[in-house]
Amino acid sequence: MFPLFLALTFGCGNAAPPAAPTPGVEAGAQRDIDVDALAADLDAKKVPILVDVRTPAEFAEGHVPGAVNIPLDEIGGRTSELESHKDGEIYLVCRSGGRSARAAGELAAKGFDTVNVSGGTLAWQASGRPTE
Repeated sequence: MFPLFLALTFGCGNAAPPAAPTPGVEAGAQRDIDVDALAADLDAKKVPILVDVRTPAEFAEGHVPGAVNIPLDEIGGRTSELESHKDGEIYLVCRSGGRSARAAGELAAKGFDTVNVSGGTLAWQASGRPTE
């Protein structure tokens, strides 16, 4: 129980402030939602892509159904994989919301519209929703 408290209190770890905007690049929009809003958006098919930014090992332990894994430390070098989603929003999730918030800031600085899932996979699981 104590590790869960720490995770929920202090985020996913390695959480740093969102990246500063890149000079000369129009910044994208950023917003935060909770897991209930994510579930509603998934049910309504309003989620063009859900990116889980945890490590491959964490992702393999269980993730929100339909999520794709692009670890936080690789996201900046893999934006070409997300270009086809530049006209929509990119949803980001991690363990509890810290790393995905950092990824959302980094992508928004590059002109992507991002949605951070606050509470992350821990909140998704705590709500009783299934993982893959």
